[in-house]
Amino acid sequence: MKRTALLLGTLVAAALVLGPTVTAGTAVRVRPAPKLANPTATATKLSNQFFTLLVDKDIPGLTKFLSPAFQVQRADGSGSGKKAWLAKLADIHEFTLTDFHATQAGSSLIVRYLATVKGTTNGRPYTPGPAPRLASYTWNGTRWQITSNANFNPLTG
Repeated sequence: MKRTALLLGTLVAAALVLGPTVTAGTAVRVRPAPKLANPTATATKLSNQFFTLLVDKDIPGLTKFLSPAFQVQRADGSGSGKKAWLAKLADIHEFTLTDFHATQAGSSLIVRYLATVKGTTNGRPYTPGPAPRLASYTWNGTRWQITSNANFNPLTG
């Protein structure tokens, strides 16, 4: 009897530690952040995905890709959170991202790179040439999400 109770207790404890986490009625397996062998390769892929979603104005995709804590900071001093940013997306016609350098510490992935973008933001033409960018991604237990994005080159249009 004691062995059965001990075994049952062990199984329950293992299920709590290793089993799925229930979030909003959906079972989601929460995993620790992967230890990236090449953080720059992952950050390059994520940053290109972010810009592609933005070019396509893929609101459902962006909503999922952006962390609930998402913040944007622009070189002109303006910024916004996720909801306001999604409500007023820039019009990007084309982009090229280069010179990536990324680091990882646990569930944080930080990347700096240059972005050459042609489009319109805040109603103004945006073609500054290679603009320094800084972005952070956070592992949410199942995938990377962008947490912050900063642009260090003011609008020139």
